[in-house]
Amino acid sequence: MNNNNEFLSKKEKKIINMFNHISKKYDIINQILSFGIDSLWRKKAVCLLSEYTKKYNKKKEKNILDLATGTGDLAILLANKFTDSTIIGLDPSEEMLKIAREKIKNNLLKIKIIQGYSQNIPFENERFDIVTIAFGIRNFQYINSSMKEIHRILKPSGILEILEFSIPENFFLKRIYYIYSHFILNKIGNLVSGSKFAYDYLEKSIKLFYQKNKINDFLKYHKFNIINIQKLTFGIATIYLSRKK
Repeated sequence: MNNNNEFLSKKEKKIINMFNHISKKYDIINQILSFGIDSLWRKKAVCLLSEYTKKYNKKKEKNILDLATGTGDLAILLANKFTDSTIIGLDPSEEMLKIAREKIKNNLLKIKIIQGYSQNIPFENERFDIVTIAFGIRNFQYINSSMKEIHRILKPSGILEILEFSIPENFFLKRIYYIYSHFILNKIGNLVSGSKFAYDYLEKSIKLFYQKNKINDFLKYHKFNIINIQKLTFGIATIYLSRKK
């Protein structure tokens, strides 16, 4: 792995700097903007993953990699659920990871935290049983390279779980969602975080990712079989559970 910023695109550097800038307020802003529902979405993702692995991967000791781990919320939930497993969190933002390390210390958990990039994952082939990504895949600037890396480091029949924002399909809910995201979400986010770019970017990244990537076809293209898709809170977020072919 190479952590030298000279190998990053200008856009990726800008996004990493954005997360470094808002890191101390990131959790509280998310709780305000989602009315606390984001934590329930993460818990649902972990429960769904646990239910599946109890049926199809009964090995207690699993290697789990949480990509785009951010401030560590999903990694902590994974560590509490998969108590006999090895949990590793990876993220490019060092300031976000500082907060993750503090949370992990306060919860007395053994989670390894690494600064790194999804397009250059610093592990050997077929190392992990499970890879998780919560609200991070739309930020991957080299998404095809990242998917190849995920496929490489997963064991045969390994699990990839993605939790990501989506846009409601119902016409009336879609209109309400647009009004909230355009007139409320980014205004409050910008005000509280002090970063106009951050929550303008959030709104745009959700729309662009949702439009450009039909995730079912995208996962199949990258050699993953869909296991389960669950829409959450009227389709504002979606869990995609898939298995390496």
